[in-house]
Amino acid sequence: MSIAITAGHVATAQAAFDILKAGGNAADAAVAAFFASWVAEPCMSSAGGGVFAHYYSAEEGQAWLIDGFCQSPAEKRPAKELDFFPIDVDFGDAREAFQVGLGATAMPGAVAGAFELHRRFGSLPLRELAQPAIELAKAGVAVIPFQRQLFQLLAPILQLREEGQRLFFRNGALIGEGELLQMPQLADFLDYLVSEGPAAFYRGEVAAKIAADYQCQGGHLSRADFEGYQAEVRAPLALPFWGKKALVNPQPSIGGTALAFLLSSMPQNGALPGHLSAQHALLWLNAQRQAWQFRNNPEKLRLALTLQLATRMGSTTHFSIKDKRGNAAALTATNGEGCGYFVANTDIQLNNMLGEAALVPGGFHSWEVGQRLPSMMAPTLLFDESNQLQGVLGSSGAGRIATAIGQVLYLLAGLGLSLEEAVAAPRTHFDGACFHLEPGFPSLLARELKDTPVKNWEGLSLFFGGVNAVYRFGKSWSAAADRRREGVVMMA
Repeated sequence: MSIAITAGHVATAQAAFDILKAGGNAADAAVAAFFASWVAEPCMSSAGGGVFAHYYSAEEGQAWLIDGFCQSPAEKRPAKELDFFPIDVDFGDAREAFQVGLGATAMPGAVAGAFELHRRFGSLPLRELAQPAIELAKAGVAVIPFQRQLFQLLAPILQLREEGQRLFFRNGALIGEGELLQMPQLADFLDYLVSEGPAAFYRGEVAAKIAADYQCQGGHLSRADFEGYQAEVRAPLALPFWGKKALVNPQPSIGGTALAFLLSSMPQNGALPGHLSAQHALLWLNAQRQAWQFRNNPEKLRLALTLQLATRMGSTTHFSIKDKRGNAAALTATNGEGCGYFVANTDIQLNNMLGEAALVPGGFHSWEVGQRLPSMMAPTLLFDESNQLQGVLGSSGAGRIATAIGQVLYLLAGLGLSLEEAVAAPRTHFDGACFHLEPGFPSLLARELKDTPVKNWEGLSLFFGGVNAVYRFGKSWSAAADRRREGVVMMA
């Protein structure tokens, strides 16, 4: 296998696959897949959201983290002036309120992140990379069951404004499985974007329209936010474990820090059974419990609060790519749940990051101006004992991202499971108050759990994220996608 892709949607994966077959590298494929995800996964990825891209250059033997995540606005309006309100989402076993409206939007960084990734590492023209997404947007993408489920959950947000109703509803009914989701205005915007560059979003008519609407209709964003935003290139955080090394997302993101803590809390002596066991579950329980002992340290408290306040769903997507030259890209993107506002004539919904409790742990409206928001997203690269690339992975799932990635790495490197087994294995998550278990774990002794409540889930759930991974055993590469979110694998 010379190339491998794992993604959250077949159209996203196909865009990357076609670019790799045409001679592009992993960065080219990642940009093409990211653009395509704006069409195929519109409730999870958007030009109006944020992105982290972790890229490894085989030629240089070095990795970089592109930070195109959302940023708090340069000025904060009084809460009483904001279009900021809750929307109830019904998960079946519970209901949850998401804060939406123009006052919930942070400064989008997705476009800047995509252009920075291409500028530094891309080899093909941007127009060629955008073409798969343009064609998808015009022709339409058939709605798959998982996307239909997301549309149902987020219908109260999608129907807030006329633009959302036009895209996601037919004669008043939510678009159904198998029906085509078409975004012709996004096709036009992408064509304009690759012609004009990032200025098409940050300095032109789009920025002017968003700023005008937000200033008049109860949002924070202004022209200064658009003109001042820049994607950042950061040195990854290195984490040694089991003789290997993981490169993860550094601060101000906290997903990498959480992952580093969880892995460093696991035993390193290799004296563990090579299969799932009660011991495995209890080790993870203890590691996640230990994360809560951070609380006397202000920075660690921020992490603990973020883990606790994570939303149930997490509107995030991830894909992993390895090309034939040995380059690799791990990209995680999100639009929150979306704020309900669509930019006129573009089909782009903006994010609701300032309405995500996990991203504003001090409480809504407590954020500081002009700062990158904290994020649990953690696209990860793994290197073996000889410092050779061994794994490319990441996950969706909001506050469960670190535990999902960590458990897969533990099962791979600690217990020696196959990649398919590690991704499919039942997961655990400790949210600070309750220990969540997917079915399939051996019985846990009550004395071990002590007074910690346990929620036993009836089946594998999107709650526990969606790990998409490429991994090498010896000289052979494998790829696995998470069935919890209908992940897709393509290899050649």
